Amino acid sequence: MQLHRDRDKFEAAGANLVLIGQGTRAQAADFKGKQGIELPLLVDPDRRSYKAAGAKKATFSELLGPAVVLKGIRRGVKSRLHQGRTIGHPAQLGGVLVVARDGRVTWAHLADDASDNPPNETVLKAAREASVEA
Repeated sequence: MQLHRDRDKFEAAGANLVLIGQGTRAQAADFKGKQGIELPLLVDPDRRSYKAAGAKKATFSELLGPAVVLKGIRRGVKSRLHQGRTIGHPAQLGGVLVVARDGRVTWAHLADDASDNPPNETVLKAAREASVEA
Protein backbone atom coordinates (compact mmCIF):
# COMPACT_ATOMS: atom_id res chain seq x y z
CA MET A 1 0.00 0.00 0.00
CA GLN A 2 2.83 2.37 0.84
CA LEU A 3 4.32 2.30 -2.67
CA HIS A 4 0.88 2.32 -4.29
CA ARG A 5 0.10 5.70 -2.75
CA ASP A 6 3.03 7.27 -4.62
CA ARG A 7 2.59 5.31 -7.86
CA ASP A 8 2.25 8.53 -9.87
CA LYS A 9 5.69 9.68 -8.70
CA PHE A 10 7.19 6.32 -9.63
CA GLU A 11 5.54 6.37 -13.04
CA ALA A 12 6.83 9.91 -13.64
CA ALA A 13 10.33 8.62 -12.84
CA GLY A 14 9.93 5.86 -15.43
CA ALA A 15 9.54 3.07 -12.87
CA ASN A 16 7.06 0.21 -13.12
CA LEU A 17 5.87 -0.97 -9.71
CA VAL A 18 5.07 -4.67 -9.34
CA LEU A 19 4.00 -6.42 -6.14
CA ILE A 20 4.66 -10.06 -5.27
CA GLY A 21 2.45 -11.88 -2.79
CA GLN A 22 2.36 -15.36 -1.31
CA GLY A 23 -1.25 -16.17 -2.10
CA THR A 24 -3.21 -17.56 -5.00
CA ARG A 25 -4.50 -15.59 -7.99
CA ALA A 26 -7.94 -15.44 -6.41
CA GLN A 27 -6.51 -14.14 -3.13
CA ALA A 28 -4.47 -11.54 -5.01
CA ALA A 29 -7.54 -10.34 -6.89
CA ASP A 30 -9.49 -10.12 -3.63
CA PHE A 31 -6.67 -8.19 -1.94
CA LYS A 32 -6.37 -5.74 -4.84
CA GLY A 33 -10.10 -5.16 -4.84
CA LYS A 34 -10.42 -4.63 -1.10
CA GLN A 35 -7.37 -2.37 -0.90
CA GLY A 36 -8.03 -0.47 -4.15
CA ILE A 37 -4.60 -1.34 -5.52
CA GLU A 38 -4.06 -0.62 -9.20
CA LEU A 39 -0.62 -2.25 -9.53
CA PRO A 40 0.29 -5.63 -11.02
CA LEU A 41 0.33 -8.26 -8.28
CA LEU A 42 2.19 -11.47 -9.04
CA VAL A 43 1.67 -14.55 -6.90
CA ASP A 44 4.35 -16.84 -5.51
CA PRO A 45 2.73 -19.32 -3.10
CA ASP A 46 5.98 -21.32 -2.89
CA ARG A 47 7.90 -18.13 -1.93
CA ARG A 48 10.71 -18.85 -4.42
CA SER A 49 11.12 -15.16 -5.21
CA TYR A 50 11.45 -14.36 -1.51
CA LYS A 51 14.19 -16.97 -1.16
CA ALA A 52 15.97 -15.75 -4.31
CA ALA A 53 15.94 -12.19 -2.99
CA GLY A 54 17.26 -13.27 0.41
CA ALA A 55 14.16 -12.29 2.39
CA LYS A 56 14.11 -13.94 5.77
CA LYS A 57 11.51 -15.53 8.00
CA ALA A 58 11.10 -13.52 11.16
CA THR A 59 11.59 -14.67 14.71
CA PHE A 60 8.81 -14.12 17.25
CA SER A 61 10.34 -10.83 18.45
CA GLU A 62 10.79 -9.63 14.85
CA LEU A 63 7.06 -10.17 14.33
CA LEU A 64 5.53 -9.26 17.67
CA GLY A 65 8.23 -7.59 19.77
CA PRO A 66 7.15 -4.43 21.63
CA ALA A 67 9.08 -2.04 19.35
CA VAL A 68 7.70 -3.72 16.21
CA VAL A 69 4.11 -3.64 17.48
CA LEU A 70 4.41 0.00 18.58
CA LYS A 71 5.83 1.03 15.20
CA GLY A 72 3.03 -0.88 13.45
CA ILE A 73 0.36 0.84 15.54
CA ARG A 74 1.86 4.26 14.84
CA ARG A 75 2.06 3.56 11.10
CA GLY A 76 -1.51 2.23 11.08
CA VAL A 77 -2.89 5.31 12.81
CA LYS A 78 -0.93 7.65 10.53
CA SER A 79 -1.87 5.84 7.31
CA ARG A 80 -5.38 4.79 8.44
CA LEU A 81 -4.60 1.22 7.32
CA HIS A 82 -4.80 -1.96 9.30
CA GLN A 83 -3.22 -5.36 8.92
CA GLY A 84 -5.62 -7.76 7.27
CA ARG A 85 -5.67 -11.53 7.46
CA THR A 86 -2.25 -13.01 6.77
CA ILE A 87 -2.00 -15.18 3.67
CA GLY A 88 0.95 -17.49 3.22
CA HIS A 89 3.73 -18.05 5.71
CA PRO A 90 3.02 -15.68 8.62
CA ALA A 91 6.70 -15.13 9.42
CA GLN A 92 7.82 -14.38 5.87
CA LEU A 93 9.26 -10.89 5.68
CA GLY A 94 9.36 -8.96 2.46
CA GLY A 95 11.42 -6.29 0.87
CA VAL A 96 11.72 -3.83 -1.95
CA LEU A 97 13.95 -4.39 -4.96
CA VAL A 98 14.76 -1.95 -7.73
CA VAL A 99 15.45 -3.92 -10.89
CA ALA A 100 16.98 -2.21 -13.92
CA ARG A 101 15.62 -2.88 -17.39
CA ASP A 102 18.52 -5.29 -18.03
CA GLY A 103 17.46 -7.40 -15.02
CA ARG A 104 20.14 -6.25 -12.56
CA VAL A 105 19.05 -5.55 -9.00
CA THR A 106 20.41 -2.04 -8.48
CA TRP A 107 19.02 -1.46 -4.98
CA ALA A 108 17.45 -3.65 -2.31
CA HIS A 109 15.94 -3.31 1.12
CA LEU A 110 15.08 -6.58 2.85
CA ALA A 111 13.02 -6.20 6.00
CA ASP A 112 14.72 -6.86 9.33
CA ASP A 113 11.37 -7.12 11.12
CA ALA A 114 7.66 -6.85 10.37
CA SER A 115 7.68 -3.05 10.67
CA ASP A 116 10.74 -2.44 8.50
CA ASN A 117 9.74 -0.65 5.30
CA PRO A 118 11.93 1.90 3.53
CA PRO A 119 10.54 5.39 2.97
CA ASN A 120 9.03 5.88 -0.48
CA GLU A 121 11.41 8.76 -1.20
CA THR A 122 14.39 6.44 -0.68
CA VAL A 123 12.96 3.87 -3.09
CA LEU A 124 12.04 6.58 -5.58
CA LYS A 125 15.61 7.93 -5.53
CA ALA A 126 16.94 4.42 -6.22
CA ALA A 127 14.44 3.97 -9.06
CA ARG A 128 15.46 7.27 -10.63
CA GLU A 129 19.12 6.29 -10.43
CA ALA A 130 18.37 2.92 -12.04
CA SER A 131 16.54 4.58 -14.93
CA VAL A 132 19.50 6.94 -15.48
CA GLU A 133 21.88 3.95 -15.65
CA ALA A 134 19.75 2.25 -18.31
